[in-house]
Amino acid sequence: MSQGIAEGNSFAFTTGAYGNRPTFVLTRDRVDDQHEITLYELAPRDIATARRERFERVQKAVSVSVRELEEAIVGDRSPSELPGADDAAYDWDDWCAIRIATLRGGAFNEVSFLIESTFRELSLDPETVCTGDPASVSLPEAAGVRLSIAFRAMKPMRRRDRLREVAKGIDQMSLGECYYWHAKARSPSSPSGTKALRVLLADHI
Repeated sequence: MSQGIAEGNSFAFTTGAYGNRPTFVLTRDRVDDQHEITLYELAPRDIATARRERFERVQKAVSVSVRELEEAIVGDRSPSELPGADDAAYDWDDWCAIRIATLRGGAFNEVSFLIESTFRELSLDPETVCTGDPASVSLPEAAGVRLSIAFRAMKPMRRRDRLREVAKGIDQMSLGECYYWHAKARSPSSPSGTKALRVLLADHI
């Protein structure tokens, strides 16, 4: 689990399970004349394969989409060469990308609020993936965990007011709360974890 330094409702993101190696990639692209943003979790290939097999055994209706790194990243670059990565030269030969979710339209617009807040903690420019040409950014584990629960929760939603409440609610969560919901959302034995988060944050609307 990552370490975080509490500063009110925000955290200074530090190291994760793989040290300072970035373990998430956020990619903005343009498909069919529409902007979309996709969050990927990076993992060693054997771990990604094992996760996909667990879901196939337990959750027949849910699939884990595993991509090659070059399919997840804009441009011919490794995660270490993207904005957000440190200067260390990590070996990515046996790593791949697990697609968390892709957001478009209203969901893309509303998640931008959370991206901007998260990027400020990392001293990154959110415009890199919120506006302009297609681009990818590497993220440390803790920042990726926060965004991953938002992407999962917002993916099936359509109402802008409910999307906005989810983004704001996750922005106000402690790092520990984010890890709790992240664990529930990615567990094949907890199929209603993400639905419970949506109910918690937006069911009052």
